Amino acid sequence: MALPLLPHEFFGVNCCGCLVEIIGEETQYVCNECEAVIPAEEVHRAVMEIESTEATCPHCGHVNRISGLATVEAFVCVRCGCGVAL
Repeated sequence: MALPLLPHEFFGVNCCGCLVEIIGEETQYVCNECEAVIPAEEVHRAVMEIESTEATCPHCGHVNRISGLATVEAFVCVRCGCGVAL
């Protein structure tokens, strides 16, 4: 499962970058703008706090999890690629 898009400013800083997961001996999370390293524990805690919702694609029946939103009015299905308006 991919890391959701996490803005660096979500961690209380004034930065327009987003976190990128760097996998090596130890996984690191680095801002793509200012190159700050965010501890993995903080990133994991932030991911658990993100609102999300689920919506079923009427075309293929796949349940899509949509992170960062409590409600959704439209989305593109990750399985079939069709646009869906709810």
